[in-house]
Amino acid sequence: MVLSTLKIQKPAPQAGFVRQTIQSDLLEGVLNIPQNLKHRMVEVILLPIEEKKTNSGGRKKPAKSSLKNLAGAWSGKPLVREFEGAYEIREDLD
Repeated sequence: MVLSTLKIQKPAPQAGFVRQTIQSDLLEGVLNIPQNLKHRMVEVILLPIEEKKTNSGGRKKPAKSSLKNLAGAWSGKPLVREFEGAYEIREDLD
């Protein structure tokens, strides 16, 4: 192992990611290293996939939703559209 070649950059306490320069040989068996990156210094960046949900002041924010998210969500009796009656006949606009 080549521990003397490690150059560690410590992230800020609340940065939300890790960025570290490391000898690629130390990652063998942990990551699949492409041949062109073996035996070289590489930079590894770990980023979260999902943001951490924070609850400020005990209030929940309403979820942003779109019509797509709601389509097909009704699970009650089938909805029936009632007859609206006859439409009045209006005069043509000139």
